[in-house]
Amino acid sequence: MQKITLTQHGTWLPADVQTTISLYMGLVGDQPGILLESAEVDGRLGRYSLIAFDYRLMLHPVDGRLVVETPDERLKPLKEFEGLDYLTGIKEVVANLSIEQEATGGNSTTIGRDGLPGLTRGLYGYFGYGVAGMFERKLKDVCRPEDAEACLVLPGQMVLFDHLRHSCCYLSLDEGATPMPAPIQWGADLTAPEAGTPKVHPGKEEYMAGVARCKELIAEGECIQVVLSTRFTVPLPDEPFKIYRRLRQANPSPFMFYMKFPDCPSMGKTCGTTLLGSSPEMMVRSAAGSLEVRPIAGTRWRGATEKEDIRLEEELLADPKERAEHVMLVDLGRNDLGRISKPGTVTVEKFMNVERFSHVMHLTSYVEGELKDGLDGVDVLQATFPAGTLSGAPKIRAMEIIADLEPQERGPYGGCIGWMGLDDGVVSLDTGITIRSMWIRDGICHWQAGAGIVYDSDPEAEWNECNNKARVILEVITGKGGTDVFADR
Repeated sequence: MQKITLTQHGTWLPADVQTTISLYMGLVGDQPGILLESAEVDGRLGRYSLIAFDYRLMLHPVDGRLVVETPDERLKPLKEFEGLDYLTGIKEVVANLSIEQEATGGNSTTIGRDGLPGLTRGLYGYFGYGVAGMFERKLKDVCRPEDAEACLVLPGQMVLFDHLRHSCCYLSLDEGATPMPAPIQWGADLTAPEAGTPKVHPGKEEYMAGVARCKELIAEGECIQVVLSTRFTVPLPDEPFKIYRRLRQANPSPFMFYMKFPDCPSMGKTCGTTLLGSSPEMMVRSAAGSLEVRPIAGTRWRGATEKEDIRLEEELLADPKERAEHVMLVDLGRNDLGRISKPGTVTVEKFMNVERFSHVMHLTSYVEGELKDGLDGVDVLQATFPAGTLSGAPKIRAMEIIADLEPQERGPYGGCIGWMGLDDGVVSLDTGITIRSMWIRDGICHWQAGAGIVYDSDPEAEWNECNNKARVILEVITGKGGTDVFADR
């Protein structure tokens, strides 16, 4: 087919009287839409935020095959790829679709990719953990491609916020379109309403038995580490976007996201799903072929004072278990990038730094490489998905053990969210791991947390680590804070 090139028509506007939240509420409201935000490790807002809505293209799997949904006649030729296996279909769509841009206002006119960040030219969405069975044939029995969930969308309208310059750019695939935000109610109460008691599956005893089984398999030489998780559920007590607003205040993180998908039966598991989160961990990034992963392993709860923070930081850096686990995952990240990087380009730029977040601190390293010629964004994801910090090592055997010990599919948890670029000749994408996150379906909130199990793991301590990681989500949803409501479970 002939390649499709669409043009985004943009207008730069001042953004000193709007916020991403107020504009999302005014432009998108309760309709399907996406909000991507970022906070630096010190809590400051990242330079760019993105609002995306008016979906013109939706790409999702049904029984492992690509389904193409589009109301835009210009995109109808892409239905030629419908029915291909999902990842092959995505590769074909990305190869046959590109976005050009022109923007006016702000004392200048910009034409081409140099005027706006690659964040504005892409497909946006998520891949659930089960997509691993599409990426790796050896996993097709434990992560069945027919059961995988994912969705990528092309929005017809977007707003890019440049927080550094206090300006925003409205972008539309239709020339002459203008944004029409609806009036919003200011000062609405964000206090969390009463909510039911969360259910946990598996519960404490079953989870600790799973930890014991992992330790047996590690002792037998089956694997080195397994990331075992548990799921929390509670009936939806509040509007999802209000929950997101509380979450971004409580836990500002590098990958903050709100994604609402249409209530469309043909979308399978994604139908009517709302996915939101505040993830601290990148899965993989490609900036025009410059690759990066940032393994996070090793956790301590934040102290009440700076002095206590320093003590906990020193304790974390001196912990032999945490250090060994971190080194193993850095090696796994190096191996993942090594599969797709030019020889000799994989390096560890930062090693075992302590980074502090709102509730916890983590050991973090930065691994970088340069993408081999001839590969695309799907190839980058295939080499790195899922992150070793959510599976274990060796990755395939660890995932087989997870399938045996966890009583339900992981769904979005442990997969990734983000965007994949549509620039000609350039491989750009940015993805965060779907942790510190929740998804809402049929009136139920789900979230999940895990711990890395190694030879000398203490089952009680690993259970407590899951609770520490899940606690911020629980507090945001239920308004309960200060104590561990799962202590008796």
